[in-house]
Amino acid sequence: MQIESWLGALAQPDHSAIDGDLESLADRDYPFLSDSSVNNQIERLSGHLGSRHSNVRRLVIAYSLYIRQVDVILQSGPRAFCGAGCPTPPAGCCNHEHYVIMNITDLMSSQNSPAALHMAHMIGLLQKDESAHHRKGRTMRPGYCRLLAEDGCTLRLFKSPRCVHYMCEKLQRDMINQSNGAAQPLLSAMKHVESTTISSPADFLNNNVIHEGARLYADRLEPKAQNRKNARPHAGPGQGGNHQVGEVSNE
Repeated sequence: MQIESWLGALAQPDHSAIDGDLESLADRDYPFLSDSSVNNQIERLSGHLGSRHSNVRRLVIAYSLYIRQVDVILQSGPRAFCGAGCPTPPAGCCNHEHYVIMNITDLMSSQNSPAALHMAHMIGLLQKDESAHHRKGRTMRPGYCRLLAEDGCTLRLFKSPRCVHYMCEKLQRDMINQSNGAAQPLLSAMKHVESTTISSPADFLNNNVIHEGARLYADRLEPKAQNRKNARPHAGPGQGGNHQVGEVSNE
């Protein structure tokens, strides 16, 4: 598996933070991931980033676990729509450098927190490493995003918030039509992140994406999550999106 291959290849200079990072992150709700995948991802990234500031390190690891779940959601439905009816082939929306974490608008925001800036920097470094690993043996597609290969993106865990949450208008219409409107809450949650100016760590993700993805693609949930879903009382309006995926101090 591509993700596990890269995680396994990461340098591990400092294991001192692994136990603390596992305690902080591993027991949260990751409905699309197995416990073994979650633990391995935390351990490998913690061993790689161990010397970094603990709060930012944990925010970055939590972000990677969130993006991995969004990847499952996209693979469960939206990517099939893109493959079958993209209005701008061959690269579709991968036509600019959308992998960049913070654009000019984000950087000019007067509300930027130091944690958000440090997150963006750390993720940018991890993007370089991840893309370099995944592009081995693949042909890159010139004229589009510099991280795009002929057979797809060279990022899996560290795509930018705007890139991973973007849904073109045709894709949205197709999903709404085929689902008889059931996809609208997921699309709205994705749009919220894609259109938000990044000024704090909370702007990198939206836990409602995971909640609505779990509702729409329940067959892709891990068994543990399916059991919790069946046992959990029904959430009222506005109460279902709090999965605590990235909840670490934003200061």
